[in-house]
Amino acid sequence: MEAETNSAIEHHKKPTLAHFSIEDLSPTDWQAEHERMRAALGDEAYLTLRRSELKEKMDSIIELINAGQWQLPPVTGSQQPDRIGVANREFRVGVSQGVPEEVTEAMFAMLDDLHEDYEIPEEWLEFEVSEEELDREERQTYMDWVQREEEQRLKVLNGKLSVRDIGIECLLPEKQEAGMGETRE
Repeated sequence: MEAETNSAIEHHKKPTLAHFSIEDLSPTDWQAEHERMRAALGDEAYLTLRRSELKEKMDSIIELINAGQWQLPPVTGSQQPDRIGVANREFRVGVSQGVPEEVTEAMFAMLDDLHEDYEIPEEWLEFEVSEEELDREERQTYMDWVQREEEQRLKVLNGKLSVRDIGIECLLPEKQEAGMGETRE
């Protein structure tokens, strides 16, 4: 009896991938369902419905990843940032940014041993990112976000984006006896 209770508790602890009935529809049935629901609900309510489904699906994927039930493929390429923040200021770092390697290493070393009474060395100042450039980048980032949001909105309204389109093929189900490159049968 206790084993069954523990098994039931363990089952409830494991997150599962959210599944929606529209995922089981054929493309033709999905298109009919999309058009019917959009007409019945109106654009804003339809957007709210589909966006909440998308959020729930993405949240369930993140829970699976956090629980170790799904593994992301290894990330390739450099993970070093091209900027670093010190004393509420931003500086370029790395050879690709024109910053000598010894300066970059000194910047990272300073971050590892950061104290309240730090001073920015004079030789770093030429690599500081200006307030104007930061403001311009922030405005551009916002404009890009607005454009992506509008594109996503139109995709949802046109039936081109739903939980049916969330691809998790890049995620590998974890299998205890399998190596990282092997997938579950």
